[in-house]
Amino acid sequence: MDIDKIIAANAHKQPVWDRQFDEYLQMQFEPSSISREENERIFFQSNELLMDIAANFFSYGNFKDKWDTSKCHLNFAGQVLLLKSEKMDMTFYWGTNEDNFYLETYIYHGHNLRFMTDEFWTMILELKRYGEFEFSGMGRLSASEKPYFENKTSMVFQMLRTFMLYQVEKMNQSNYQQPDFMEIGHFTIKWNFHTDWDTLLEQACKTFKLLYNINYQLWKISDLANKKMKK
Repeated sequence: MDIDKIIAANAHKQPVWDRQFDEYLQMQFEPSSISREENERIFFQSNELLMDIAANFFSYGNFKDKWDTSKCHLNFAGQVLLLKSEKMDMTFYWGTNEDNFYLETYIYHGHNLRFMTDEFWTMILELKRYGEFEFSGMGRLSASEKPYFENKTSMVFQMLRTFMLYQVEKMNQSNYQQPDFMEIGHFTIKWNFHTDWDTLLEQACKTFKLLYNINYQLWKISDLANKKMKK
């Protein structure tokens, strides 16, 4: 669905979202001001708010997939709804954390990065257009590696560095086999609580579609290989 149509279709819900979100803020930042029963009610209500917004991610992306949205968590920093893709068997996290809404996902099937085209890296860089973008990489550089590989400004370089160092390490092992899983890191995109609903809808929908397609490109390589093996 077109993003303008999505925003228009949700306009009448925004007063309800305002009320639900105000109650969430009270539960999160003034817990002593409400009863245990009210706290529980607001938790489930806030989960409904997150789900109401997330439903638009699926409409906008028009994915050929099915979704499990039955799981959610509450912690000291916020609340999160788990959006699990049935096709790829991977989870996207949509929730609140401190003063932000956020979308987050790990980079699954990172061992397939070597097959990716320039269009794949373009999708990753496009994430910077929406919200506050962060990449959290896995692993640390040794003292001997830092002079050659340390970089704190390029997320693409950090991803490729993690991939290449892992591959070289494994390649030098006598019993080396191509890994089925490689920990590269995860992407997080945040939006301040002061972001208006229209902007949040537009940017979160576009971000979710990018995150899905990025992981889909990596997953597809493994899926095709698995299908060939079964023939």
